[in-house]
Parts: sequence; structure tokens; C-alpha cells
Amino acid sequence: MFAAGFKAIGAEHERVNTIKHPGMHITQTIDYIILIKGAATLILDKEEVNLVAGDVVVQRGTNHAWSASGDEPALFIAVLIDSNFA
Repeated sequence: MFAAGFKAIGAEHERVNTIKHPGMHITQTIDYIILIKGAATLILDKEEVNLVAGDVVVQRGTNHAWSASGDEPALFIAVLIDSNFA
């Protein structure tokens, strides 16, 4: 499912290490992400961070995935700014 989804948006090359979670991906952006509703887990290479509504995450090209972790869907708002971490 994840492979097909990333392929559909032309981003299959962003899935560099999916050992920990099939949704793991890395992007060339600075991401500002706010969890608006629900609960979620941010899955990183070496840790997992539990989030609740109102939490804010800033990421800079990290390998990551998201997982809803509550009884309701998680709703996010995100601003992604193009960058280059090479």
C-alpha cells in the first residue's frame, strides 16, 4: 500500500529505508507540522514521539513515518519548504 501510494505521487525514490515502518520516507524539505486533532506517533530511525492535538513538529530532511495512535483519525496541517540537505 505505501509503495503504491508513493509511486502514484512520483515519490518512490524518497523511501530510502523502510525497515522500521513501511511508510518511512525522507524529503528535501523543512517541514512545519501541527497536529490539529487526534493523536499520532512520529516514527523516526532511533525513536518514536507520541503527539497530541496542539503539538508542533519541525523536521529537516529526517527519515520518518506517521501513525495515528488514537481512537479517531489524526488531522494535521503542514507547511513544507523546499530545501537541499545533500
